[in-house]
Amino acid sequence: TMADDKPTFEAFLKPVYRFMNETTDRVPMSDWTYTDRPKRAGFKARSVVGGYFIKMLEEKLGKAK
Repeated sequence: TMADDKPTFEAFLKPVYRFMNETTDRVPMSDWTYTDRPKRAGFKARSVVGGYFIKMLEEKLGKAK
């Protein structure tokens, strides 16, 4: 996944969290967003955004070993 340690993971995650928390579109996460303004361009709540949760899956699978 994106990082092996918590500080590196948080360095990736915090800007995404901030964007999703502050965006004016109050819809589930989109994988198609304008980068020059906080607006959703198209899709919303698509299954492909499941990758956002990959770290939780990694941790769950690691504990199962």
